[in-house]
Amino acid sequence: MNSLTDKGIFIGIGVVSLVIVLVGVFSLSNGEKPKEVSREGLVKENSQVLGSKEARVVIVEFSDFQCPACKAAEPTVKKITQEYKDKILFVYRHFPIIASHPYALKAAEAAEAAGEQGKFWQYHDILFENQENQKTEDLLKYAQDLGLDTQKFKEALDSGRFKDKVTSDMDDGENLGVSATPTFFINEQMYKGALSYDQFKELIDKELAK
Repeated sequence: MNSLTDKGIFIGIGVVSLVIVLVGVFSLSNGEKPKEVSREGLVKENSQVLGSKEARVVIVEFSDFQCPACKAAEPTVKKITQEYKDKILFVYRHFPIIASHPYALKAAEAAEAAGEQGKFWQYHDILFENQENQKTEDLLKYAQDLGLDTQKFKEALDSGRFKDKVTSDMDDGENLGVSATPTFFINEQMYKGALSYDQFKELIDKELAK
């Protein structure tokens, strides 16, 4: 009787353990699903954009100029924006991970200072191409290389004129559930991490076909 009782106990424990594991797997799989959010807070009037504001597909990227994964995602993002042009609206928003990327916040401010002079995207590309060199002196050199008004640019950096815009992006990102970069929203659904070209294309074409 004792052996049968012991056997029953072991079977019971096994069943309970299996249920716990299955619940854990189910919870994890749910956590990995794209998070759907409200459009409010995704796109601001002063956001840096490419494409058409009338487009049916809106792609928002929260990114960090010192983030290696963001740099790795750039060629795919560029290919998508060039291929779909006005069929999409692509929005770049700042989410510098200050704890691990000490120059990312100032780099984001510098990009906005360049944007004030109509060169955001050119400066954006330079920052990703020179990810290891983003100290203040580097930021000033890139502005000079682009032919910007360096005095106006330096004044913007020194005064922190665009810091509030960058931190506002960060606050919005946190409120939307962004915790790492890059994070993309495609028509209000969240996708964490870099997406492949095929993944982007499938998601965009699906939205365009609606």
